[in-house]
Amino acid sequence: MHSPKIHTFNPKNQTSDFDVYILCKGLNSGKPLEKPCPNCFVIACKNSDDMDFYKTLSFGLWKAKHFHQFLTGSVIPFIRISDFKSTIKAQAEAVSKDKYAFVQDVHKVKLIERKEKQMYETLALLADVKKAMMYRHFKR
Repeated sequence: MHSPKIHTFNPKNQTSDFDVYILCKGLNSGKPLEKPCPNCFVIACKNSDDMDFYKTLSFGLWKAKHFHQFLTGSVIPFIRISDFKSTIKAQAEAVSKDKYAFVQDVHKVKLIERKEKQMYETLALLADVKKAMMYRHFKR
């Protein structure tokens, strides 16, 4: 497996379509991002397959809270780039042995999250209906 270049994001540097952006500060360190921000790392991939793999890998590690053990800083926790690089490299080697099963599990987690979000929205609507039913009995 090809090892991509990992560096901190700088808006002055040129970006590629195959870059994966990973949040590096806060309790969500390791979370893949759609758009770059000043507090992120860049995984520069060569093609879309590598980009999908590393985005999926980082999503899985973030969901499993794997990066929490590397957080440092008392006010704003962050992850060091050296810890991030070594973790990504080691986990990519471990996961690439059975890549298909890993991708399937991540896909299942995303489906579960989508269902969970739908349920939260339904519960919020039901709460609004309860309020509306009670409010109609009170004078303003």
